[in-house]
Amino acid sequence: MSSFTLLVSDSPLKEVDYSGIAEITVGELKKLYPINENTPEEPWHTMDDDVRVLHAPDESAFGHLTISVCTNPPYDLDFYSEKEYMYWLSGNWNDKFLTDFANYIKEYIKAEENVELLIFWAGDGEQKLVERTVKIDEIEPSDLEMYKNGDNLRLQFV
Repeated sequence: MSSFTLLVSDSPLKEVDYSGIAEITVGELKKLYPINENTPEEPWHTMDDDVRVLHAPDESAFGHLTISVCTNPPYDLDFYSEKEYMYWLSGNWNDKFLTDFANYIKEYIKAEENVELLIFWAGDGEQKLVERTVKIDEIEPSDLEMYKNGDNLRLQFV
């Protein structure tokens, strides 16, 4: 069994990536981290300058809020939603993630889009989801914190 966390909607949603991870060229990387005689050798030192790589300023970039189109939905999603628009929701659900997610909801989600947060386990047939609602204009990070370890949840944003 696998756990999945998605936003589903009747309308397209804004994709966001607050991780700070970016695709840059090796040439740009060499400008950020100049190579000199004291620099420990790294694999990218010998790559062509036009090669594209993913770069994170440090390990804190991992786990931040990311909302991206789901092009390969989990096989059990049909049990829980038939909405046209699906988005992966990922991050560590720490204080920064919760604050960014609450702000995202307030800024980009409208009640008429019928957006739901789905957290469910796939691979063991249909599971009963706990149904909750939360008012978009009143949502706070603490409202979302209780769902960070959530299982089998449908949270409707109204």
